[in-house]
Amino acid sequence: MKNLLKIFCLAAIVASCDDVEPTIFHGEDPSNLTLLSFSSDVYSLPVERDANGVTTVTFNSSTVSNSDRVYNVEIISGTANAATYSVPSTITIPAGQYQGIIDITGQDNNLVDDEVKTFKIKIADSDFGDESIGFAEAEVRVYEVCPLEADFTGNYVLTPVTSMFNNAAIFATEDVVLNVGVNAYERTFRASPYPTILNDKVVFAISFKCDVLDFSGTFDSGLICVEDGTRTIVWGASDNSSSYDTTNDAIINVSFTEDSANACGNGSSATSSRFRLTKTN
Repeated sequence: MKNLLKIFCLAAIVASCDDVEPTIFHGEDPSNLTLLSFSSDVYSLPVERDANGVTTVTFNSSTVSNSDRVYNVEIISGTANAATYSVPSTITIPAGQYQGIIDITGQDNNLVDDEVKTFKIKIADSDFGDESIGFAEAEVRVYEVCPLEADFTGNYVLTPVTSMFNNAAIFATEDVVLNVGVNAYERTFRASPYPTILNDKVVFAISFKCDVLDFSGTFDSGLICVEDGTRTIVWGASDNSSSYDTTNDAIINVSFTEDSANACGNGSSATSSRFRLTKTN
């Protein structure tokens, strides 16, 4: 086991700019910069065996406009077969709104299995103008799922089981609420990673496949390991994914790689950690 000798918290600083599009309303402060970003850098697209699937992608703006804002969506091919997904060509943030939404659909076509395959979506660079962009690209993970016969929602007790560190537990024992995520096979909850060091709560998402479950993507803990001093500890999917019973949501065990980016060195990226969710009602 490793000792976490020293950890530093990261803070993000966002600058402002006076030059903005004239059609953008900024409330009482006209110096606010328009920031655009996908709501996540990773989305899951579960596809039912011999059927279809759908996931919702949200595109955020920090400001509103008096007219619709339309952005072109480009596809960056990856390991997923193009015959297994369909992506709208544009995404629109309606006038007076802060968000635009599109649905990406998936089709089995006898080409989807439990191996996660990916492609990326991207907002065309030429669409930004004077606006600033955060997540301009997002990865979409395509995989096969089987229908969930239990709800896997509601009130749960979160309990840490194993961690790679001796002196920094991944979670405290706390009450959490599981909600449906961006698709029917994703569940989200809010919790504080490394609670003896940080107090900030983070939204975690887990994805249910046919036989196993995993994190939907990666999660930056916001902490830097002393062995490196520059790289944050990132949580990611484990090579030993947790199994579950699709008919029983009483106990959910989740295995994950606590340091998937190997920020702490010495092969820590291969270390599997685990937590448990126990339903209370």
